[in-house]
Formats: sequence, C-alpha cells, structure tokens
Amino acid sequence: MNNNAIHFVTAVLLGLLWSGATQALSTDSQQPINIEADRVDADDRKRLTIYRGKAIITQGSIRISGDTVKMYFDDQNELVKLISIGKPARFRQRPDGKKEFQRAEARRIEYYANKDLMILINQAKASQGADTIRADRIEYDTFHGKVKAESRPASKNGNGPKSRVQITINPKNKKRP
Repeated sequence: MNNNAIHFVTAVLLGLLWSGATQALSTDSQQPINIEADRVDADDRKRLTIYRGKAIITQGSIRISGDTVKMYFDDQNELVKLISIGKPARFRQRPDGKKEFQRAEARRIEYYANKDLMILINQAKASQGADTIRADRIEYDTFHGKVKAESRPASKNGNGPKSRVQITINPKNKKRP
C-alpha cells in the first residue's frame, strides 16, 4: 500500500471512529487527523494497518496512544476494530459542553466501531475530572452510555489475591447561600 493509500484509509477509518456516537466534541470530526509512529505496516489483504513505536493518533480533542496501535478494516475500508497496546495505552476526548476530558488507560484498549464498544483490559482506569473507576476490565458502550466493570477472580487454588472494582466519586462544588 502506498503512502497516499495509507493516509486515505486511515482518514476514512478515523472519521468513522470519531463519529457522534462516541460523544466527542462535535467539531472533532472536522479537524485534521494526525498520526505519529516510528513505523507503519499496512497489509491490504489482511485489511490491517499497524502503527508501532509510541504511536499517537489525534483528531481535535481526541487522542489515542500506545506502543502499538492496530486498525482492522472491512472490505469497504471502514474501521471494524482498533486495538491499542501499551504500558499503558491511553485514550482521551472532550465531550460537547464539558471542560474536562474523559480519559481511559489500560494495558490494552479495544474499540469495536460497529458496536460502539470500548473495552479496557488489564490495569484499566477511566475518569472524567476527579471521578474515576478502576478494574481489571471495563466495558464502555459509547452509544448507550453504559459501563460494566469487573474484578479479577481469585486464582483457581484460592490462594491468589482477588482484585476489586474501585470507584471514586467526588462531591460537586456547590455554592452555599
């Protein structure tokens, strides 16, 4: 795949990824897409583009980063799945009407475009402002605004530690009369 084709496919992909379903700033989709990586490998037959080496993808307020970012496409070159792997991989966006960014990080972040589903796996953390949720796995249905968090079960022999979902919700600053 030549560089123009890589750029076009990536632009189409990211335009779909940052659609209104993810609740990002409505102007994000109108912003240029910027990609940085040490290396890019694209395979037309596998419909896969891999960005390696401190990969950073930005568009407006949205930013995805990881040691490796893999993008899978269908036959129409539309994004099917994005996987960001890092120590940690990170995601952020600023929703319309909000001053604070929504942030997520985990060892692995998976985004399924056709399901509007983001899954954070292994040392997962999601936050907006000072409110946070930590778990071994966090699933975020971006279309319906639903979150499911799970802890790691104890080991099969019962000797290993069991992790727990941790949530911090800070009080809103209210002005006193």
